[in-house]
Amino acid sequence: MGLTRAEIAIGGSGTYSGVSTSRTLMLAELSALLAATPPDASRGDYRDAVVAENVLLKPSAGTRAKTYSYLRDRFALDPAVPIFCLLRLLWERDSAGRPVMALLVATLRDPVLRATVPALLALQPDQPTSAPEFAAVIADAFPDKLNDETLTATAERLMSTYAQSGHLAGSASRRARRRVTVTPGGTTIALLLATLGGAGGKALLDTEWVRLLDAPDERVLAEARVAAERGWLEYRHAGDVLEITFRRLLATVGGDAEHGPGGQR
Repeated sequence: MGLTRAEIAIGGSGTYSGVSTSRTLMLAELSALLAATPPDASRGDYRDAVVAENVLLKPSAGTRAKTYSYLRDRFALDPAVPIFCLLRLLWERDSAGRPVMALLVATLRDPVLRATVPALLALQPDQPTSAPEFAAVIADAFPDKLNDETLTATAERLMSTYAQSGHLAGSASRRARRRVTVTPGGTTIALLLATLGGAGGKALLDTEWVRLLDAPDERVLAEARVAAERGWLEYRHAGDVLEITFRRLLATVGGDAEHGPGGQR
């Protein structure tokens, strides 16, 4: 999953990051931090909450600083970054969708996590997988970047990441594929990233972003209609023509409404 300039502009990254070698999705930490800060918190407020106020209850100043750094890599924690602004907006409005929304944003920002998405999506429901399988994928994507020990640890953390999002379940050593629950918030972020990635019309539904929702096309479109009713996207569907755009949403979060087709196929 390479990124377009539009995806990078909204807050994505094509630069190798070590966050997946050291941390999982960090869903619990993100949840606690957002619960402890107001929706209009500034970048400095998030740092102060983690480092100065220790709202995540870390045992030392060094651990607090590292935790903040990893969370910032994962999610930006900056309202000036459109994808985090969007995540914060939808976080308050779609609690059921939080795990998948967090995964989508982390995937946008972490090339190592992004490299494993095709392997995850290739798994059938209830099909088992293991750390060595994910380690092989990472090694192919980043040859000579990680030694064997780090590869194994990274693969285990990535499997935990997918367990936190709901895509995997089971023991830490061997997990199996599960389907997540699609929600309007997750659908909004997935369709936006698919649009900024260059897809349009019904081709949006074939992208890896939307496939991470684990839902048939009809269910994705149903959730998109709910999202449209909530003002998160513009939805038009007649016959074979599907048009989904994000003009109001991008204006709200500071993105570029002109990037990406919203068009027809």
